[in-house]
Amino acid sequence: MSDYLGAQYDIPACVRGDTFPGLTITEITVNNEAMSTTLASVRMDIRTKANASTATKALTSAGGDITIDDAAAWGFTIEPFAIDFAARDYVYDIETTDSGGTVRTYVYGKFRVKQDVTR
Repeated sequence: MSDYLGAQYDIPACVRGDTFPGLTITEITVNNEAMSTTLASVRMDIRTKANASTATKALTSAGGDITIDDAAAWGFTIEPFAIDFAARDYVYDIETTDSGGTVRTYVYGKFRVKQDVTR
């Protein structure tokens, strides 16, 4: 499992001022094998670029922004949130920590925000 680089998923374009509808991942497997540990925590950062010093939006399971639905299957939900940041292209990743303390990034990609017209 140490050679797993994660899956790229580019989130469909969102509109500034709207509500992101959420995202549910029902299970994480590697090479079609179930994880041998349980999911302990999840966090997601949205940044202007990968090496940006601060996140534009930071979501965590500890903060209630992400719900762990099934720790054994590694299922979780990114809860809906307001897209209250500038229209532009962002990058994001979702980082998981297992019950043994191992941290891995399983999902990453682009998060595009389009400018709203109606105000």
